[in-house]
Amino acid sequence: MTQAVGLVTGAAQRFEKQSSFGFDEDASCVLGAFLENGREVSVTRPLRAGVRYVILGGGSDGVEDLDLAVDSPEGKIIAADTMDDAQPVVELTPKAEGKYRIRLANAKKGEGGGFGVVAIMREGGLSIPVHRFVESFGRTLANAAQASHLVARRMQGSQGLAFHADGEWSFFGTILAEEESIRTGGLELEAPLSVILAGADRMADDVNLEVLDATTNEIAGRDEADDAAPVVALEPTKGHTYKVSVANVKGRGTSLVTMLVLDLDVP
Repeated sequence: MTQAVGLVTGAAQRFEKQSSFGFDEDASCVLGAFLENGREVSVTRPLRAGVRYVILGGGSDGVEDLDLAVDSPEGKIIAADTMDDAQPVVELTPKAEGKYRIRLANAKKGEGGGFGVVAIMREGGLSIPVHRFVESFGRTLANAAQASHLVARRMQGSQGLAFHADGEWSFFGTILAEEESIRTGGLELEAPLSVILAGADRMADDVNLEVLDATTNEIAGRDEADDAAPVVALEPTKGHTYKVSVANVKGRGTSLVTMLVLDLDVP
C-alpha cells in the first residue's frame, strides 16, 4: 500500500506543479484498495459541473494492468482508460453536478493481486505539499503497526491486522478544514475483528472517529479523545454495513486526514 500511495501521490504532485490542478477537497481525494486479479472497486462521489477533473491511478509491484472508468449519475461510462498498463489516467469535465461513480479494476487474469490507488484532482483544487502526505500517512501507518503488534500478542493464532479487502477501499485520504467532517458509507466488515484508525498532518490537533452500524443505526464504536490519532476496534456483525465518520475537530486550519480499515489476519 505504501508504495502505491507514494507512486500516485508523487505523480499527482508533479502534475500539480505543471498545471492549474490541485487535489479535490469535496470528498476523499486519495483512495486505495487491495485488488485481486480480475476484481474491481468503486466509489461514488460528487463532481462539479463544468469543472475539469483528472483522475490518476497506480499500483504496487506485481500490479500490471489497472483500468479506470467514470460513470455518470445515470450509469453511463463518460471517461475511461483501459490501456494495458498500470498507470491509468482519466480526464473529464462533467456537464452536470451530481454523484459520479469512479471504478478501478485490476484487469490482469489468473491468481494474484496487489494494491491500487487513485488520486482525484480538479482545476483550482488545493495544493498539498509532499511533507504533509508523509506526515499524515506516516503517522497513520505507525498507529496501524502498533495496533497490529498488540493484536498479534493478545489474540492467539492471529498474525495481527491486515488491510481490509473484500473488494472495498481500505485507505482514504481527505482534506478537512477545521471543524469539518466526512462520512464514508457502505463498508461490509465481516472479519471477527476490524480496526479503523486515522491520522493527520501537523495542522490537526484533535481528530475524532465514529463507526455507525448502518443496519441497526447504532454506534458501533467511537474515539473522541483529545488527540489526532483515533482508533476504533469492533467485532462486526456479518451482513451488516457500516458508516465511518472522521472529523477534524481542532487544529490550525485545513489538514490532510488519512484513514485505514484493517481486519484480523488469521491464517
